[in-house]
Amino acid sequence: MSEKDELENSFKYLLVSRATRSVALIFSTLAMPLYLSALGYKVVFIGVMYFFMMLLGAVISITLGLLGDRIGYKNILIIGEIIPFISLSILTFTGNFIIIIIAAAFGGISGTAGGMRGAFSPGTTALIASNWRNEKDRVNKIGKLTAVGSAFSVFGSMMISLHGWFSGLVGVVDAFRFLFGLSAVLVGISIISLLLVKEKKRPKKESRIMKKESGIYSIKVLLANIMNGFGLGLALPLLPLWFAIRYNVNSFGIGIAFTGTYITTALASYYASKFAYNKKFNALFAATFSRTIQGGMIIAIAFMPTFFLAALLYALRGFIAGFGAPSRTAINMRGVNDQDYGTASSIQGLGGRFAQTSSGLSGYLMDIYTPLPLFIGGLFQTVGSFVYFALLKPKTKT
Repeated sequence: MSEKDELENSFKYLLVSRATRSVALIFSTLAMPLYLSALGYKVVFIGVMYFFMMLLGAVISITLGLLGDRIGYKNILIIGEIIPFISLSILTFTGNFIIIIIAAAFGGISGTAGGMRGAFSPGTTALIASNWRNEKDRVNKIGKLTAVGSAFSVFGSMMISLHGWFSGLVGVVDAFRFLFGLSAVLVGISIISLLLVKEKKRPKKESRIMKKESGIYSIKVLLANIMNGFGLGLALPLLPLWFAIRYNVNSFGIGIAFTGTYITTALASYYASKFAYNKKFNALFAATFSRTIQGGMIIAIAFMPTFFLAALLYALRGFIAGFGAPSRTAINMRGVNDQDYGTASSIQGLGGRFAQTSSGLSGYLMDIYTPLPLFIGGLFQTVGSFVYFALLKPKTKT
């Protein structure tokens, strides 16, 4: 079997990994603010805790990216799964607040619970870019990963709904802990699947960090991601708790709302993977336009009068996000040397990850006026889309 055939054949194991990972991380990401609230902590305090959790998550991500160029992206993917496996296992057995926060931060459990949440981890984008050099192939593969991750995220949000029933039997806190344990088992399956993934041989890394051209391009992407990340940090990490406060809805209803979003994201991502080979397809336009619409929808959600309308609009936003994400991920690798995919993908995401520490402000804004974090967050994402296009559009020849 040729190397190309081996890569294509092993891609299914990466899909299995992303599927099981998505179930586990979507549940735990949705559950964490609700779990902290169930333990008796106020929304302002939870927001501050998310600041430190997001900060540590960003540091771990960049560290793994730097290692990936040297020891292989597959190895980084495996290490990146072992960490949440340990964290979720810890959450199953402890009620100590400090340990909970440390475990959640190290395990990457903080963050946004969108449809792409479980499909990507440090090393995923780099592995795809390394194994497939053609940009259309990259969009296709990333689209499939996002589609599978989003589709299986449905089961993660269903676990939130299941919690609403299960808590009646064992109590709210113990129900969360049991489901954290189930999530740890799913991440374990992801680790086993990653062991079967093949990685293309790459040239030995020559630079200490990355080549000049890779650095210049990555800084552009990093800057483009800052405004978007700041907006997402305000609007999305505490969104499950925002729904509960704004509409007085329980975990069952919240789970249903996110289930609808993951279904629409999966459908759009699958469509994007097929549309990638269309001659009229423009990846930069798809990435930019989708981000603009997403920001506008977040603003609209902030003022929806009913939970049904807010959930419906969030599901529509998921469709737009699912279509644009594969293109955006592929574009981020356009100007990167093949020795630098791991470092570049981590540095590019660094701006967004650090900017998402704005989640620390989310609780305060919510306490002042409930729609405020979504309104300001959506505004930042909308403006950020124009910055993204301006920085990454191809230079016109004169």
